[in-house]
Amino acid sequence: MTESATMPPSTMHTGPLGSTIHVLRADADTVAALAVIDWNRHFRRVCLDPVRGVVTLMAPSHPHEDLTSIFDDIVDAAGSALAGAAKKLRSLRLRGPGEPPGTGMEPDCTFYVGGRARDYYAALAEGAAALEAFVERTAPDLVVEVEMTHADKGKAERYGEMGVRELWRLHGRKGTRELRAEFLALYPGSAPRKLDASEVLEGLTPDDVCEAVEGVRVSPTLAERMEAVARIVRRRQQASVRVREEEAAYPAA
Repeated sequence: MTESATMPPSTMHTGPLGSTIHVLRADADTVAALAVIDWNRHFRRVCLDPVRGVVTLMAPSHPHEDLTSIFDDIVDAAGSALAGAAKKLRSLRLRGPGEPPGTGMEPDCTFYVGGRARDYYAALAEGAAALEAFVERTAPDLVVEVEMTHADKGKAERYGEMGVRELWRLHGRKGTRELRAEFLALYPGSAPRKLDASEVLEGLTPDDVCEAVEGVRVSPTLAERMEAVARIVRRRQQASVRVREEEAAYPAA
């Protein structure tokens, strides 16, 4: 593999949650050529991005995979309660129009929420061909990146160009329970915008999500995990109702 003279050399490092990440820099043609290899036989998370000239191969740590599983539960439960439908997707490589087959970004968690989730199930009912076409042309509503690394520069903008509506980035460290979440609204051709609360999941805040993580983490049954999320959702819904009632009680002059 030949690397661009303007790019940093290939690196291997350990992420904050203990995952091993290999980052290779190459030109777009080389990245496209590498897509013929089944990298997922050896690595759980693979990014082949010809636009940024980056190949990222990750062997996730147990804390990384634990958080990924927890977010599957959180978004599935919250999406169903707040948006009426949710669908989590696994091992989905996202690529822009015209980008080489086999290339693309592979988020830690990927979700359709609300209308796109219902459309997903409608395509599923039509058959495999309809479902494949739907996924190919329809970007997810929400992606979650569990473990941030130096190779993630420009990733939010790439997701926005592909039509993803929102990105949740998590900041944690192996050996601790400390967790911080950051929500970004994404737009094609524009910089990401930091959110105080999710627009995809109707007002859920980063603090809500971190609290839900702790509740799901210590819940041994599916019912208890769903209830841990439901408590957060109910509280957020009640807070929203109070705000609307207060605004109605004091109409503008």
